[in-house]
Amino acid sequence: MKLITFTVPCYNSAAYMDHCIETLLTAGEDAEIILVDDGSKDDTGKIADAYAEKYPTIVRVIHQENGGHGEGVNQGIRNATGVYFKVVDSDDWLDTDALQQVLAELRAHLNDEQPLDLMMA
Repeated sequence: MKLITFTVPCYNSAAYMDHCIETLLTAGEDAEIILVDDGSKDDTGKIADAYAEKYPTIVRVIHQENGGHGEGVNQGIRNATGVYFKVVDSDDWLDTDALQQVLAELRAHLNDEQPLDLMMA
């Protein structure tokens, strides 16, 4: 089981999704990254598949007909295996130092009697 699932809804994101994914990959094996290709017409699907091939234990890809941002998020929720869940849009990214701090905090609370159910940062 992964500590956190990042779901990245993608629609025609080929021009900028690499930056997003590269920052998420710094979470390493603690993370599961679900890239949801929401019926893109550009190379988004190919890029997503390349990441899944290169990082098979971290990145998974879901190709679907266009259902909009909400359906991309819902698809991620349905397929998530992480203890925690975070949506990161394909045109966004995470500060890698801050990500490491968040992961450390999540790990610290993982076995609490009452596990952390929400973290805002």
